[in-house]
Amino acid sequence: MSVPTSLLDLNKIVSSVIQSEIGIIDDSSSDCEFKGPCQKKTDCYERCGVGKPPFKIALCEPSGSSRVCCCI
Repeated sequence: MSVPTSLLDLNKIVSSVIQSEIGIIDDSSSDCEFKGPCQKKTDCYERCGVGKPPFKIALCEPSGSSRVCCCI
């Protein structure tokens, strides 16, 4: 009966690798609303609506091997 357990473990590992490779962010403790890729903070200003409610701050945060806009 160890085969189903091994398959479940393998599924968890594969899912984790896929999520990190494609940049899925699941951080429920974060105040960020993630909105697309960026190279620098200014790339996020329009996406985050900097200067317009409700977003006031935009960051370009590392996510795996890339960076993503974090709108606060």
